[in-house]
Amino acid sequence: MGSSRSAGPDGAASSRADHPSSGSSGQAGPVDPPPGRAAPVSVRPLSVGDASTAVRLHLDVLGAEFISRLGPPFLRAYYRAWIEAEDALALAATGPTGTIDGILLGAVDPSAHTAAMVRRHWPSLVAHLVVAAARDPRLARDLLVTRAVRYVQGIARVARRSRRHLPAPTPTPSVDVAAGGTGEITHLLVAPSAQGRGIGRALVTAAEDAARCAGLRELVLVTPVEEWGARRFYERIGWQVDGEVVSRSGERFVHFRRPLTAP
Repeated sequence: MGSSRSAGPDGAASSRADHPSSGSSGQAGPVDPPPGRAAPVSVRPLSVGDASTAVRLHLDVLGAEFISRLGPPFLRAYYRAWIEAEDALALAATGPTGTIDGILLGAVDPSAHTAAMVRRHWPSLVAHLVVAAARDPRLARDLLVTRAVRYVQGIARVARRSRRHLPAPTPTPSVDVAAGGTGEITHLLVAPSAQGRGIGRALVTAAEDAARCAGLRELVLVTPVEEWGARRFYERIGWQVDGEVVSRSGERFVHFRRPLTAP
């Protein structure tokens, strides 16, 4: 077991939803630790300096997802952009030796975060995307057929508004993210060698705490319908199934909500 894909389905202006919005591994979700065997887990902010380590973990856990096909240089630029953009949720879980064994990505304001990523980092992201496509004709074809038009349109919208100094509009969300109070978790990655230590639970709990501090009323995420391990994991730690959603590429995901305030 290596990952829990959590995230929004295809549809955002950037590639944030291609994880799904978390990934393509088809593996089960995080495993809770057996009683009395859990090693201490620390959660801290993920920094730009962690980008190379994060990329190695991402490729190890979610190597089959589309964004991983773009290669380590693109992924390093993607992680830097994610971490540096306003409203990011970016957390790392470490064990006793300080090694990063788990990563969580998300946003307290998904629309604003996506716009900030594109506005500040689109030249680097596009350059790495073009290089990756030029090196792999099959990747270039898949990119053109499934994502190119959407990406170009999204980047152009943000770039135009940046030149005019206008506030970013609220785009159609990849998940049902309501304005004012709903954040999302897009990736939850746990190293295969670190499964069973409570890392997934610790990362999600830290994200929930950060979301509460930001004044959010709920978090949302999705997992692929076939990943029953991930579904059981989120249900066990208090997340609620809220139907299914379908990405623009046709993949089906289970949609979860996590209320953060008392009813």
